[in-house]
Amino acid sequence: MSGENALIGKYLETSGIPALVFGTNGKLLSWTPPAEELFPEIKAGGQGSCDIRTVILKRVSPETRIRLKYLFENGTPHFEIEFPSGPREDRRWHRMFVSRQGDGNRFALIQDVTGQKIKERHLMLAKKNAEEASLSRSQFLANISHEIRTPIQTIIGMMELLGDTKLDEEQTEYSRQVRFSADVMLTLINDILDFSKVEAGQLKIEIIDFDFADVVERTVDLISMEAHKKGLEICITIDPGMPLRVQGDPGRIQQILLNLVKNAVKFTSTGSITVSAEWKTGDKISPRNGENSWVRFEIQDSGIGIPDDVKTKLFTQFVQADTSTTRKYGGTGLGLAISKNLVHLMDGEIGVRDNPGGGSIFWFDLPLSASKEQPVPEPLELDPATRFLLVDDNEKTLGILGKMLASLGYENVQRATSGSLALRKLRSASHAQLPFDIVLIDMIMPEMDGWRLAAEINANREINQAQLYLMVPEGSFGADAKMKLLEWFNGYLYKPVKQRRLVELLREHWQSSIDLEVVEEIGELQEIDENAQTVPAGEKAPKRKANAEPDQQPDESARAADLTGITVLVAEDHPVNSKLLKIFLEKAGAAVLLAEDGKQATEQIRANAVDIVFMDIQMPRMNGYEAAAWMRKNEYPQPIIACTASAQENEREKCVSYGMNEILPKPYKRNDVYRIVETFVPKAKMTEPAGGAMQERPKSQETPPNETASAEIFDAKAYLEIMGDDEAIAASLIDGFLDQTTRHMKTLRDALAGGDFGSGRRTAHLIKGSALNITANRLAAAAKEIECAPDNTNTHGFAERFKRMSEAFAELKAALKAQYGGGGNPS
Repeated sequence: MSGENALIGKYLETSGIPALVFGTNGKLLSWTPPAEELFPEIKAGGQGSCDIRTVILKRVSPETRIRLKYLFENGTPHFEIEFPSGPREDRRWHRMFVSRQGDGNRFALIQDVTGQKIKERHLMLAKKNAEEASLSRSQFLANISHEIRTPIQTIIGMMELLGDTKLDEEQTEYSRQVRFSADVMLTLINDILDFSKVEAGQLKIEIIDFDFADVVERTVDLISMEAHKKGLEICITIDPGMPLRVQGDPGRIQQILLNLVKNAVKFTSTGSITVSAEWKTGDKISPRNGENSWVRFEIQDSGIGIPDDVKTKLFTQFVQADTSTTRKYGGTGLGLAISKNLVHLMDGEIGVRDNPGGGSIFWFDLPLSASKEQPVPEPLELDPATRFLLVDDNEKTLGILGKMLASLGYENVQRATSGSLALRKLRSASHAQLPFDIVLIDMIMPEMDGWRLAAEINANREINQAQLYLMVPEGSFGADAKMKLLEWFNGYLYKPVKQRRLVELLREHWQSSIDLEVVEEIGELQEIDENAQTVPAGEKAPKRKANAEPDQQPDESARAADLTGITVLVAEDHPVNSKLLKIFLEKAGAAVLLAEDGKQATEQIRANAVDIVFMDIQMPRMNGYEAAAWMRKNEYPQPIIACTASAQENEREKCVSYGMNEILPKPYKRNDVYRIVETFVPKAKMTEPAGGAMQERPKSQETPPNETASAEIFDAKAYLEIMGDDEAIAASLIDGFLDQTTRHMKTLRDALAGGDFGSGRRTAHLIKGSALNITANRLAAAAKEIECAPDNTNTHGFAERFKRMSEAFAELKAALKAQYGGGGNPS
């Protein structure tokens, strides 16, 4: 052995490492002292006689023994094997590294790997426990998910049933919020409880078309009640340039907004919260949709603010600005981390900055593209010169309302931050002969609240001509609900104010045929029998007309049919017409479904089994012709009855060409309604009408010869027949008709004077329909002249027609005064 090899051998012997040298036959040639401690067989056999292969083979498992024999016999240059030593209770594990040398012998180093094996065993056990725990957790989550989903589905189902019952406007709004909240909860459960999907990073982002404003406003609605209970003002402002429909994931956007707005409410004790959305375009291209458009969302609060050193860590899991916040406000801080992950999944950005006025502004940008098909908003017919007064002690709300109205084309808007200032502005406007048309009033204000202000306005004849609308913070109406009985307001608008609700209010303001309280009165009276004189306890019985006989019997032709067992769809956008048909049909036992336009009518047909349809011809969105054509194209086999005030000779042929079966002329008469149903609905579908088939009253009896002249202006007898001989209902509609027609006449005059003949024709159509409803035949005929005027009619021609119409209206007012003693109250 050379000097260097001898030196290595010397060091090896004193190293404490077991080492062996054995020949190709396995016979042991050399070893270090620690090897003897590991293999007692070495001492017994000695050099050249101990077969180390046999010694090792005895210590390994049968599978390893087969492998080791193969390695020894085939002269593999390098390999390693593991084997145990010692008794089972104190067993140790070793790893032997074997290498073939140049002279054919094998050199082996042995390492104690007991500690490593123990670690591996612990890891294996931990892995097994984790897998078992994961399985148990998955089973638990599946079970609890089912248990939670079940009551939520019940809530959703019950809210659908509740929505089918008779609810007032406030109850309907609360019901809608409960249903929407349940839907949100169900969506969150479907995502969060499926924990394996979260762990595996399998959350998917949808790209679908959705109504942007609807998603934002409904999401904020979920938190608004909580905000108002804390005395916080919550506002929504959406960029007027925002597309009505966009492409993205509405569920994830809702989840992010919900987290951020809820945090803003949680950490704000006084002041306001503003949720804004702005449509932006720029140079950055989204890898998701390949477009350069995105939306900047901002949630601005006046809360406790966030220190600079915490902002960088704020979107990390379980991090809050201050550890005391958990005790004071609750929560874990996980919501912001979830929001950040969702924003990044949608290729967006999220952050926070200080609010200059105190508090924080959380923002996030999401790449969203405009949907290819955008709905065409129905134009508002309200005069752009309409004068508005906005009354609210919160200037931010006033600013947002002003922007909403400006985006709709209304610039003549003034603001007042208190009730006293509003009164001064109303008086000043009246003195200047520029009175306000519409006043929006906040319910909760210091010193003088909305109710007190309305009382002051209604009591002052100088300023009480304006239409008043009360803005009610969500969830704050309960204690004041009975105040609605005072009828100081023309309608109500829930806060935070949404643009679509504001548009609906303005459309109803212009187009409503009868004041709200009158329509409600019909609804309250519809369950009273036509010929009964029963009234609720504590109320006065309605007076009879002075010229009516006390015991006068109703006309025999006015008896009720029995329409039990049939379902009727009434598609009519005129609320009084719709209500009258509903009253006639329900009193005869029919089930009645309502639709305000042709689009809703087609949806009702898809969802319900309908035996006959009464279809108004002139309706928004989809008119009666289009709706009837759709129904026939989609194989709706039942009768469709056209409801029209048109007297054109070819009207019936036109209706038949669109698939309708018959025409019901306006104004509606109860007997005509019953006759048509009995004619077109199979007898098997309903009970035989009481007294046999309906007979029309001979025309000679409808209008006696001596009443022809007055009936041309106002046919009182025919009008009472339309009202089912119910004098209380008949009288109650007159005041509303006069008030509405006066407003429409002013609108018509202004439209014609300004050369807006299209708007004039539409207004004349409304007046004609209302006039026919109360049998004001001369006024209806005069309105029809304007409605049907040829396109080449000049301004002078329209002026002549309007003059005749004004004269007819004056005659009508005189006739109604003579009949009802100056208004709708029976004399």
